[in-house]
Amino acid sequence: MTDHTPRRWPLPAVIAAIVLLAVAVGVVLTLASPPGRQTSDARPTPTGSAPAAEPSSAAPASPPSAAGIGDGIYAVGSEIQPGTYAATAGDHPCYWARLRSFGRADSIIDEANLEPGESARVTVKASDRGFKVSNGCTWRPVL
Repeated sequence: MTDHTPRRWPLPAVIAAIVLLAVAVGVVLTLASPPGRQTSDARPTPTGSAPAAEPSSAAPASPPSAAGIGDGIYAVGSEIQPGTYAATAGDHPCYWARLRSFGRADSIIDEANLEPGESARVTVKASDRGFKVSNGCTWRPVL
């Protein structure tokens, strides 16, 4: 006669399955969450005091010009210089981030979304590795 007792999973297999599930949920929540809100390094300015934002395409970063810098990731010291930059969001929110490295989950030093019509100043420090801009804001150096 055969034994029909249900087979039990070994404890290490159950623990491994729970850990994998937790990691998967964490990755999904991280990717689905908004980038963040304004923090101490960004100082809001009254609407209208900074130049208006010009929409730009999501093309790769190009060297900054007199017109400012748009969407892209810029290396501090070679593609943009340290200093204070200002922008005003146009008809839709835009995003910025100061980076300590490229391509790592912990690379963000500071970040924020600007809501439509909102202005901000961001100080990019010489110790920053990069500055990321997306969703159409144009950042100009504050002289």
